[in-house]
Amino acid sequence: MVSLRERKRSETRQRISDCATRLFEQRGFESVTLADVAAAAEVSVKTVVNYFGAKEDLFFDAEPAVLDGLVAAIADRGDASPTAALRPLVVNGPILSGPCTWDVVDDAMWEAMRTFAACERDSPTLTTRRAAILQSWLAPLGEASGSTAWAAVATGVLIVRHSIVQEGLLTGCSPATVRRRLHDTAGAALDALERGFER
Repeated sequence: MVSLRERKRSETRQRISDCATRLFEQRGFESVTLADVAAAAEVSVKTVVNYFGAKEDLFFDAEPAVLDGLVAAIADRGDASPTAALRPLVVNGPILSGPCTWDVVDDAMWEAMRTFAACERDSPTLTTRRAAILQSWLAPLGEASGSTAWAAVATGVLIVRHSIVQEGLLTGCSPATVRRRLHDTAGAALDALERGFER
């Protein structure tokens, strides 16, 4: 059972994250300070830093859960190949390793994703951090799959996936179009990955 203290900590963390996201989307990542986030969330700057080590961590606060989902799927794959375990997380929904599938995407969700993607694209800091995040996934994916070589190529597939979705969002494509491009291009990359690491 979750204690009252833990629940309050979780609520505070979520409030800070939500306030930061709204500010980033309204004003751009580079224009928002930790003090701005703290004021919006009605906490101190020290509290923000205690929950999130840096401003970039506020923007990418969901990425640890994404990685956990990828690692769990690969580690718990049973007799399936690592690529077979990875495939649905890459192509079955608009968000990598996310809980929703393409058929539940509505206009409001797609527009929110477009705003988030534009915020990331317009910030050199976030673009650099995205590359560092994906690079940092190589070791845990290698450990889960049992192959650093597989993980290196799989990370490349994840980079391609991110590029396809981000470009589709920013150029005004529909979810159906992005879904098709993702299945065609990332799907082909996954097919090649599967062939390259056949057992």
